[in-house]
Parts: sequence; structure tokens; C-alpha cells
Amino acid sequence: MEEKSLVDILTEQQDKNTDINLGYNPDSVVDYKKQQEISEVVRYRQDTENRNKLTCWVKWVVSVYLSIVFIILCINSHLIFLSDSIICTLLGTTTLNVLGLMYIVLKGYFNK
Repeated sequence: MEEKSLVDILTEQQDKNTDINLGYNPDSVVDYKKQQEISEVVRYRQDTENRNKLTCWVKWVVSVYLSIVFIILCINSHLIFLSDSIICTLLGTTTLNVLGLMYIVLKGYFNK
């Protein structure tokens, strides 16, 4: 029987789009180690995909949020006439939101 590498097993299972068949045998320590290696690789791949999705989401949320704040600041002197304290609050919360979201994303990428 031909010995398959870890990459071959993962690629084969990904192509089938099914759950990974780990071939677990409770009597064998080798199967347990192989199962653990496969699980770690799968978890690492899923973490990477989720982090990329989070990064894209944060990028769009921050861009839209900053655009809305910029529009409010631009039309403030002509249409809505917000007081200085409201403008300061708006700018303060905007700064905290942007920094907080960046911190969450960066902490996810560099968590160790």
C-alpha cells in the first residue's frame, strides 16, 4: 500500500468537499499522531481563512464609517449645524472605533 503525505490527504479531502476521514485506529499511536497533525493543519487553515475574512470586514466597516463621518463634517457647516461638543464626541468615538478594530485584527494575526 502506498504511503500518502499529509498534503496529499488534505488535497484529496478538500477536492471531495467532505469531512476528513482520519482512519482512526484506537490500537495504534501512529494513527493518533497522524490524526493530530491533520487536525492541526486543518485548524491552521481555517484560522487563516477566518482572519482574512475578518480583515476584509474590518477594512470595509472602517472605510464606510470614516466616509460617513467625513460627509457629516463636510455638510455640518451648511446643513445640519452640529454643536462643537457633538463634533468632538463624533471624532473621539471615531478614533476609538478605528483604533479598537485595528487592535482586534492585529491581535488576531500576532496572538503569540
